[in-house]
Amino acid sequence: MANNSVKTALLANVGVAVAKGLAAAFTGSSAMLSESVHSVADCANELVLMVGDKVARRFDTRHPFGLYRAKYLASFLVATLLFFVGGWFSASQSVEKLTGLANGSVAHTIEPVELLASLAVIIVSALMEGYGLHTSIREARERMKRLDLNISNLFVFWRRTKSAELASVMMEDTLALVGLVFAGAGIGVALLTGDELWDAVGGLCVGVVLIVGALALGFKSGSLLIGESLDQQMVDRIRSAVEGTPGVERLINMQAMHMAEDDILLCLKVQTSKLDRDFDVETVNKIEAAVRAALPFYRFEIYVEPDLYRPAKQPEALTDNQE
Repeated sequence: MANNSVKTALLANVGVAVAKGLAAAFTGSSAMLSESVHSVADCANELVLMVGDKVARRFDTRHPFGLYRAKYLASFLVATLLFFVGGWFSASQSVEKLTGLANGSVAHTIEPVELLASLAVIIVSALMEGYGLHTSIREARERMKRLDLNISNLFVFWRRTKSAELASVMMEDTLALVGLVFAGAGIGVALLTGDELWDAVGGLCVGVVLIVGALALGFKSGSLLIGESLDQQMVDRIRSAVEGTPGVERLINMQAMHMAEDDILLCLKVQTSKLDRDFDVETVNKIEAAVRAALPFYRFEIYVEPDLYRPAKQPEALTDNQE
């Protein structure tokens, strides 16, 4: 599902990058240059995410649990691209222009017609980026509804989602709109004051926004790459399903991790009512069926170990610290 938002964002960013690039070449605006580099980086980001999605569908003998985490690696690379290509370049170019304005090597005068053209490009770009963000938000809401997730707002969804592509695209589109606001404000103030200093300040703000957003996305995708546990409400459903299975006396321990957005590795240790091999096999089959019925939206790799409960040696059952 998240691929729809990636493709929409790519199409929007290609058009926006071309428009911003032409505007930056025509006007010499630092804010527009920062924004054009930002859009080019975003195009590269979407391509990386699409490659990651394709690789994640493969299986080979060297990766027995599949290559699901290629999506998370792609998202981490996206954060790196946003920082080095978008944020660093935009900020450095703006600082260079501010330095030139300060020492007199660059004039403080502006061409109103050129900056008005830049403002027009910014408005069109904002409309296109807004459509991309609207698509991402719609997919986020559809996913919350499909998975019956009790999430209060989109920020909480972004923090808790296991979809690397959707998290990346939502961050990209949000940063794009915030960056356009700063770029537009810088150009607008430059027009009002007749001082090109404010255009450079707008470009610097765009660079800072990208760097901050890239760090946030880097932490998010890095956490997914390391391996995140399930949401507490999912844990509760699994616990209820296991403990309600006929033949199960106690759920001793549970460990679960997202291999991908919809793929979960689940390891269970249970005490059955009778430690008999044939009986345990039948109970294990019932446990697996109960778990899949409780969370039909996910694909599970389930391992169940019948055992005896030993209070002094048992670790705490899986809990979630994401709330």
